[in-house]
Amino acid sequence: GGSDGRRSGRPPAPPVRDGDPALFTSEVQPILETHCAFLGCHGREGMPLTVYALNYQRQRDPDGLADPTRPNLDERALSLGEMKYNRQALAARVGTDTPDEDIERFVRRLLSPEQGGIRHAGVVVFERPDDPALDALRRFLRTVR
Repeated sequence: GGSDGRRSGRPPAPPVRDGDPALFTSEVQPILETHCAFLGCHGREGMPLTVYALNYQRQRDPDGLADPTRPNLDERALSLGEMKYNRQALAARVGTDTPDEDIERFVRRLLSPEQGGIRHAGVVVFERPDDPALDALRRFLRTVR
């Protein structure tokens, strides 16, 4: 027993991956909101990469209960918790052993097969491999530690 994952028979939880907060906030979150946060894509709970965004999915009490100890959500800006969740969820896409390969695999999932992309639920997120948004995603993912 005990709270130590090794004693309970479970491996310890992997360390949380994270990237540059300023770059994420200024350049990457707007890309996620514009291209990924729709209800049919990543804008709902339980998706492999849930994305919180204004006017889409917000991080609320999972039981739908009002919690008077938590501040109301600002409908004009994501909370720090929502932003951190999005940043760390995206950062988790990059492994420690092969980060460059992981980044390129992630980017290729956003392109059409005709552009060298990998199928992404039948959706082409970006038409061109030189789209500036892909460069911003790469730059952020390179900051992941």
